[in-house]
Amino acid sequence: MKLKELFQNWEDVEEYRANTVIFSERDPADVMYVIISGEVELTLRDEPLGMESEGGMIGEMAMIHPAGIRSATATTITKVKLARLDRDQFRALVSENTEFAFHVMAVLANRLIVANTYISRQMK
Repeated sequence: MKLKELFQNWEDVEEYRANTVIFSERDPADVMYVIISGEVELTLRDEPLGMESEGGMIGEMAMIHPAGIRSATATTITKVKLARLDRDQFRALVSENTEFAFHVMAVLANRLIVANTYISRQMK
């Protein structure tokens, strides 16, 4: 799915300079972001979990988890432009666009794989 195209003309957009924290682990969360341009690093307790770039999404777990708490820190690597979605917008898109819904599930599955790897490293 080409998320960048879906969100290219999104009205609620935020921009950040390089090396800026977008959100931190354990922050309250009520929005997620789709990366229109730029790169964002995700970390947990200062350990890298991965990088998301154009067309990627960050903060999606908070849209599903009832506690709405950030599970990682997102920091810009480059200047970024982000489409901002609140819970209502997220739920509407998941309901109306099956391709978006399956993409979110794929992202969540990948996040689970990354979390398992992180836990395995911590247990060594």
